[in-house]
This record gives sequence, C-alpha cells and structure tokens, in this order.
Amino acid sequence: MLKHLLAILLLLAFPSAVHSPAAADDRTAGQVIQEEIWALPFPLPVLAFLVRPVGDGPFPLVVMNHGISLEANQRTMFPAIEYRDAARWFARRGYVVISPIRYGASSLDDKDQGLYGAVFAHVGSCDNPNFRGPGLAIATLNEWVIDYMSKKKMIQPGKVIVVGQSGGGWGSIALGSLNPSSVQAIITFAAGRGGRVDGKPNNNCAPDKLVAATSEFGRTARVPMLWIYAENDSYFGPELTMRMHQAFVEAGGNADYRMLPSFGTDGHFMIDFAGAVPIWSPLVSQFLEKHSATAPPLGQPVNGPSAQREPPSKPPRLRLPENIHFSTWKKLCFASSDRTNICRSTSTATDDLDQIVARVDLIERADGPARLQLFVPQGANLQQGVKVTVDQGSPVQVPFTWCLTNICIAARGIEPTVAAQMEAGQQLKLELTDLYSSSVTIKLPLSQFGAVHQDPPAETFDFSLTEE
Repeated sequence: MLKHLLAILLLLAFPSAVHSPAAADDRTAGQVIQEEIWALPFPLPVLAFLVRPVGDGPFPLVVMNHGISLEANQRTMFPAIEYRDAARWFARRGYVVISPIRYGASSLDDKDQGLYGAVFAHVGSCDNPNFRGPGLAIATLNEWVIDYMSKKKMIQPGKVIVVGQSGGGWGSIALGSLNPSSVQAIITFAAGRGGRVDGKPNNNCAPDKLVAATSEFGRTARVPMLWIYAENDSYFGPELTMRMHQAFVEAGGNADYRMLPSFGTDGHFMIDFAGAVPIWSPLVSQFLEKHSATAPPLGQPVNGPSAQREPPSKPPRLRLPENIHFSTWKKLCFASSDRTNICRSTSTATDDLDQIVARVDLIERADGPARLQLFVPQGANLQQGVKVTVDQGSPVQVPFTWCLTNICIAARGIEPTVAAQMEAGQQLKLELTDLYSSSVTIKLPLSQFGAVHQDPPAETFDFSLTEE
C-alpha cells in the first residue's frame, strides 16, 4: 500500500503539462492539462484518475472504464492508471477525463483499507457464466460517476462520452443498454468478457453465451457506439467479435464496428500504448464529430486568466462553508461476487451547492472487524489525523490513509463498543487541525443512527453471482 501512496503523491506533485510523444497531432492540440487522483464518495467509494484541461471550464466529460484482472497476483502488477496516453489525448481536446479504479480489478484493491472490498467483476463458472450482471455493475458505477461529476462547475451537463477497454468496454456496452440521457456516445476497445480461459489465446469461456448477452444489451441500447478491435486480439478475435456485433445490431443496437490491423504482440492492449494513438484517433475524431460529441474549439483561453492560474505555494487552510446540511443516516449493503457481504451505515454533510463537505461510514464486513471511515476537507494536518468523539466520551484518533486532490480519507478498525456508543449517542464530533494550528469541528447528529444501524438496509446492491 505504501508504494501505491508514493506513486500517487509523485503524480500529484507534477500535475500538469508534461507532453508525451503519443502522436504528431498531440503536439498541435495546445490545451494545457493536469493530472489528479480523486476519491469519489459513492455508496461504495472508489478512487479515480482524472486528467483535465487547465481552467474553470465548463468542459464535456469522458468516463473511461479500465480492464479487469480477477487473479490476485496479476492485480498486484496492474498499474493504477491504464491507457494514460489515451486519456491525455481526450483531455488535450478539451474533455475532463475520469477513470474510476474498480474493486477486484487493479493493484489498489485492498479490503483492509475500508475504501474497497466489494468485488463485482466475476462471471462465475464457464458452464453457466453471468456476463450480463458484471457488465451492469460497471454501468451502475458509471451512472454514479456521471451524476457526481455533473454537479461540478467545470462539467458541461448532458455532454458525456464513455470509453472502455476489455471488460471495461463490456461494461460500457451495458451502460448503453440503459440509455442514460446525458451520454452522447460510447467508444470501446477490445470489448468483451470471458477471454483466454487457462491463458490460451482465442479460448473464450462461453462464446455463444457472450454473443447472446451482447444481443440482450442490443435489444434496448440506442446510444451511438464505436467498437474498435485489432486483428491479433488474443482475447476477442475477429470471428467472435463480428458475431457479437451482428447480434447487437440485429437486436436493435447502434454500433459502428472497426477492425484495425494487428498491433504489437497482442492487439487486445492497443489502447495502453502511446504508439497506437495515431492509429485509432482519426476514427474516434470522425465518430465524435458525426454525433456532435466534440469538445469546444481549442486554442482559446478558458474563462480568461483562470486558465493560467498558478497553484498555491503555501499549504491550504482548513475552511468549512458557512452552511452545512446533514443527511439522514442510511444503511446500504452490498453482496459482492466474491461472496463477501458488506454494510455501510453512512451520513453525509454537504454545502449549499450539494458538494460533499464530510462523510462518515461505519463499515461492517461479514469476514472481518468493523471500520470507521471519514471523508474530510483538504488542508488538515495529516500527522494528527481526525479526533472522533461521541457526546462527552473518550475520543478516538483516526489516522489518515489517503489525501487526494479533492478530499482526504481517514480510517481505522474499531471495537464493537464504538458502534454501541454511536447507537446510544446524540452527536458525533469530528475535530481537525491544519498546518497553521487552527482547528475546525464538524458535528453530525446521531439521533437516528441506532435505529438505522439495527434495522434492515434501506437498499442492497447485489453484485453477487445469480442465476438469470
């Protein structure tokens, strides 16, 4: 975990305008960009890689879905950020690009950190695979991302492009079957599921059932799509993907299918390489122009002087908005595809613009101890953590585990007595101190917590493997 934190801190230390030699036309796309890591405080929180033009915007949004590795040893080798050059290509053309880092699919998955834990990517046995469910789970996450980002001032509402690779591309197709009104177009690279059983090329888990699931998505999908594959894709070869496309279109789906020449040793990973950008980018540009999904013209200052604003040289002060609104407590539970059940009793503090100021999660897993997880504003003294007190009781010190571009996260395992105190208490107090030794206090009401914590969940998200 320490190596991942170090990588993120290094990334944030150098956020902008490092131009890669991705493609010749990249050098003419003059948008200055910056890269960030965000925490997205969803019902099931995630981290996300974000790259965006410098300036206030507003900009259209691109949501990028990465691929999937279900084998634990392989996940340790997966980078936190895939297809970085592809994301930067979109950002230099005026899009805000966000890529949520999903559970059970990357090197950052760590259930003991509290932020992660629910796996929703397994398709089950090849005898009876569930291709549809994991695709819709990714679609659900995308809906959360779009809803959250659309409330940001820098985002143009109703102008969203979704891009996905491999299993992330399959999830993007699943999203298209839901026809979200804000999504203008979907672009997939090497999309599919169940590829390379036992590591053998072109050995899909259940090709006929994958085609059938593709047809089912096509029955309701009406969002314009561009499907890109390479001839030497060892996961989803030409014969299988042409069958998928035919089934999708015959069912009513709207997808333009493009087969590109062989790329490298395995075209399945084409989007991960800078050298592939000149190959696929003309197709993508034409597709976006056709569907009126292009970003505003480049080369113009965005909202005047703010586009050239320098980052502050001093550490930020810890400030709270004048008005804070507290949600009622809610219990949400998750059944994951690794058969782990997780429940979160949660309350959120927001400002007048519905932006999250703070959030408290009591996380309880069926296979481990409870954890207290806190989302708090930037600017706190990270060495001191957050002091948590129920009414006039003894404080609990919660250390920071992540501090990202948009928010800081503190978490620790807790004894059952803490949950009992919260059930009997009236107020949960969070105390933070910044580097200037000034402090702020956030007080969340607990009057509803006991009943909510003891009652059945208000909502259950089922990412488990179920028969269809």
